[in-house]
Amino acid sequence: MVRQTLVSLGALGILAAGAVPANASTDLQVVDSAALGTRRNLPWSEPVQIDDPFLGQFIGVFDRNYFFDQFLNTRARIEVQSLWSPDSVRVLLITSDRDCSGYALNYGIVAGSSCSELIASRNVTELFVKVNEQVFQVSGQNNLFPITNEIAQALRTAPRENINIRLVTENGEVVDSLIGQGTVEAWETVYTNEVRQSEAQP
Repeated sequence: MVRQTLVSLGALGILAAGAVPANASTDLQVVDSAALGTRRNLPWSEPVQIDDPFLGQFIGVFDRNYFFDQFLNTRARIEVQSLWSPDSVRVLLITSDRDCSGYALNYGIVAGSSCSELIASRNVTELFVKVNEQVFQVSGQNNLFPITNEIAQALRTAPRENINIRLVTENGEVVDSLIGQGTVEAWETVYTNEVRQSEAQP
């Protein structure tokens, strides 16, 4: 379900994948998987051709933003990854925190401490994208959100600047982030009429 609303919102990030055929003669860099994750070394914020063994071949752009903020009553590192493709966007919302333990000595000194990093991903069910003064609200499942013709047109003609997004998880948690200017410029390639029309071809 896609709803459009004219309200003022803050910023946030995402991930997308859709099986839209890419032109075999393209000069774009080729990526062998649409997967997102903390261990992936991806070409961020530039249009690429993705040859995924499960989703097929399509053109898309990977985006990443990270920052530190309060999340679930703790200060955590928040990372938003997204893959924008002609017919969908998939988002990966990752939170990481350090859990340290040790024993106290005199004068407040902690000895024998050790730390482990706790990493978790969140299920995002609502995505907001603000282009100029228009806010698009998109409902999705399993972190995947459809891109309608109306949204594709707005993304393709978006001003070349950072774009505000908002993610809402299934538990009602809200994370605001940004889509960087490089990714916004790449949308002009990903959401051309020619690329989107190729989705309808057999």
